[in-house]
Amino acid sequence: MNTTRRVIQSDRLRDQVYQLLREDLLGGTVPAGTRLVEVDLAERFGVSRTPVREALFQLAREGLIAQTDRGYALMADTPQDFIQRMGVRLLLDPSLAEHAAKNGTDEQIEKLHHNFEKLIAASEAAKFVPFVTALHQFRTLLLEMSHNTALSRVCAVLEDQFLLVRNEYFKEEENRKIAIDYNGLLLDAIRARDAKAAARVAKEYIELLIAANPSDPRQSSRNDERV
Repeated sequence: MNTTRRVIQSDRLRDQVYQLLREDLLGGTVPAGTRLVEVDLAERFGVSRTPVREALFQLAREGLIAQTDRGYALMADTPQDFIQRMGVRLLLDPSLAEHAAKNGTDEQIEKLHHNFEKLIAASEAAKFVPFVTALHQFRTLLLEMSHNTALSRVCAVLEDQFLLVRNEYFKEEENRKIAIDYNGLLLDAIRARDAKAAARVAKEYIELLIAANPSDPRQSSRNDERV
């Protein structure tokens, strides 16, 4: 008797809805705090509420949306949330940059350079969506270049969560310029295979993001000193 079971490959509705919603969330088309209503989403995608509910549950498990008394909503990040997330990145990003400089292949470094050029082009053309897309791709390449599975997985989770608030942050032209400056410095260090310099640039950038946040107590102290 043949007891072999076969897997039938198909794109489940849940997976399709999940992917579409994820792209919307990370692409900045959904404002922070927006309620995600099952019936509305089901009508929009032309499916029943079941695959929508399953997709929302998966997004909530990944920390991209929050479950509320009235269903699900895109998280409205508080300044304190931002500081805590950046605190974790301050611990991880220097190590990520160092690994990328040490372990990235020549081909990967060339891809990183090409992506950086796309980032500059999007900024000069004042095209917001291509800019944040290129920035996310730059970060994704760094994760791949680290060749450290555990580190890249943890950083990837933080990256997904940061994207939700980063879309608002990079609507400011000055913040886009700062990102280009620091990513350019990071690229130079990686191309030179200078792991220590890459780690230092990554650390300085995160410290700048933290200091620029009004909830940072160090920033408050600086402001008091100026008075």
